[in-house]
Amino acid sequence: MWRQFYRSVSNPESFLGDVSIRRLMGLAAPGEAGADGLAGLRVQIEHWRDEQARVYRELASQAAELGNQREFAEALLVHSAPLASVLGCWLQGMSAPGVFEDSAQLKLMELLAHDVGVGRPLASRADHFKSLLVQVGLTAYAVSPFELSTLPDLPDELFELPALLQAVSRRSDAFGDTLCGIDYAWRALGLSPWWSVLDAQQLDVRRLDLNQLDETAGDSSALEISQWVCEQVACLGSLRRLQLEAGAQWLFAALKTFNERLLAHCQAAVSPERLMGKMIQRMARAGAVYHQDYKMEGRSLAQWLREAQVDPVPLLEMLSRSRLIVPGNAEKSLLVNTLVAPNGRMFRIFSEADLSVIRKWIDGLSGPIQRAEAGEVPAPTPCHPVVPQVLGEDIQEQGQWPKSLREAYFVLQGRALAPRTQAFAQAYVTRWLEQSRRSLQNSERTLPESWNVGVLREWLLDKHDRHGQEFEESDPAAMPSREEIVDSTLQLAPLTLIDGAWLQGFTDLTLASSHVGYALFQTYWDELGNGSYALNHPKIYRDGLRQMGLELAPTGAREFAEDERLREASFRLPVYWLCLGKLPVTFMPEILGMNLAMELSGVGGSYRSARRFLRHYGFSTAFVDLHNTIDNVSTGHSAWAVDAIDAYMRQVAASKPAELAAHWQRVRVGYESLAPQPDRLTSWLQRLGIGSAGAVLPRSKTRGEDQALFHHEPIVPAAPVGVTA
Repeated sequence: MWRQFYRSVSNPESFLGDVSIRRLMGLAAPGEAGADGLAGLRVQIEHWRDEQARVYRELASQAAELGNQREFAEALLVHSAPLASVLGCWLQGMSAPGVFEDSAQLKLMELLAHDVGVGRPLASRADHFKSLLVQVGLTAYAVSPFELSTLPDLPDELFELPALLQAVSRRSDAFGDTLCGIDYAWRALGLSPWWSVLDAQQLDVRRLDLNQLDETAGDSSALEISQWVCEQVACLGSLRRLQLEAGAQWLFAALKTFNERLLAHCQAAVSPERLMGKMIQRMARAGAVYHQDYKMEGRSLAQWLREAQVDPVPLLEMLSRSRLIVPGNAEKSLLVNTLVAPNGRMFRIFSEADLSVIRKWIDGLSGPIQRAEAGEVPAPTPCHPVVPQVLGEDIQEQGQWPKSLREAYFVLQGRALAPRTQAFAQAYVTRWLEQSRRSLQNSERTLPESWNVGVLREWLLDKHDRHGQEFEESDPAAMPSREEIVDSTLQLAPLTLIDGAWLQGFTDLTLASSHVGYALFQTYWDELGNGSYALNHPKIYRDGLRQMGLELAPTGAREFAEDERLREASFRLPVYWLCLGKLPVTFMPEILGMNLAMELSGVGGSYRSARRFLRHYGFSTAFVDLHNTIDNVSTGHSAWAVDAIDAYMRQVAASKPAELAAHWQRVRVGYESLAPQPDRLTSWLQRLGIGSAGAVLPRSKTRGEDQALFHHEPIVPAAPVGVTA
């Protein structure tokens, strides 16, 4: 049941009630962490880590003495794979438009960026663990989280902690402070004790150390950054401090439980008796179909095998007394020579690994088998009784269907998307894309008709040339008034202060490190300033507004959405962005297309025109200067946008060639979906007939249609266009 829960919450668009999560975590109310708070807990964590690392080293030494080093390393790697698959996931849902300018959130994003290996595909901590699995030949386990959860030999209880970490990460709105505490405990732990012993196996485990950052972080450690974040949160009140401590306490307790389970499996791998017992249990059911006529100590072997499925010790004791075994001498034992020879009755019944287990067990026999030695691995901890209830929980009525554009803008500022709000987001995006699909038929700024290798990059350069040519041909004397510039800058505030919001879903662990998503995460990371508040794009834009004498409320505040200086129409495209960013799986090809349109929109032309006008009136050009460089078509966001689309289309071409045209059409519609709206900082250019990017609002999409969407909530959410269940 835990593995099913794990699969469910692996979906970036999943949602779970916070009450259910609290019941599963045992966090109905925060508790005191003691007089020393997080600092005291850090000491406890470090002491426990060092103590357990010694336990694993001793176990590894025991395995070496018995010749079971390989079995020990494989058991440790395989059984810790579910936890390794989610390293860093607890921060994946923290970033949201409403906190784009929050310094603490930017630092958490910095930690996540290091966890996912920003700027490189398959460079996350989880991906590094997969490389270790491949290195030792365990390729069957170096798979996606979904595939991992389907492997039957992984005990269900080992998915409990990974599932809960993902579940709580999906509800940063309810567990933000708890997640900060969880992060602190992880960073204090650093390299988990079970992985620290792997360096003796010539495996590089440094990337699994959650306190270690790459060289771009300078002298800071992850723990120092996490501690600073916790200090900022704790300053906001005692309740928030308690939530921090509760999160750290919970993680420490959960790690202890996970460690006990993992250690039991590692001990079983070291003990020849336990390995033998485990193998017998695995094969007993199939073997029990046969051997009804083969008697051993007065009973059929089939009966012995049926009982061994529950308790293998009696069968092992009987075998050790039988003529099939010569205790202490596998070479002379019929079970592993004559019977398994090519002309033997058990040829190919056992794999080479199984035969190795049997031989080591026989060679180690020197006396009566002890039940504690040969018994099965401790029974899995029963699934939490609340889990089935959570999986079947009806949460469809949670959330709200906004009644206006302004309300939608405010409601969508967070990250979690409850079912009713998600239904609204899907309906809004679907309607927007329907209009974009219609306008695509007559568009002059669309993507090529078909995709092929290299086509998109050449198209990008051609488009950039055209932007530059149009700028050179524009009339420098055609100057908008100061009032027009100020008003346009103000009306673009709802859009620009959530710069990158369409990509927020790509902070998800698996998307952020994928071949398609890594460049999108890096783009998002750039938009927010790479952890530096001074480089934060919304902050830079807000500075420009202040220079114009405009002071706006925080973007995530209701006061911002209700500001009468902002016209209703100024929220239409931002709401589309906010909806789109919450649905990275459902609308991935459309997001890829829209992202290219956005990143290319001003490069080479409109940004240069904007710079000319802003300078003329003495306003800062920092925002347009920054975007004209980082969005460049060679090594910037526009180029990355093309790379992401090409990676996506290559995957479709390889796995679903018959659907290539349909997926490309969705990308084209996504690109077109920006066209009916003014591009960033260019709406006033369009009204003056200057610049090439963007277009006027479509006449066919009227205020009446908007109101119909907001005031007529469908009983059944509209299915996204082009998306099948």
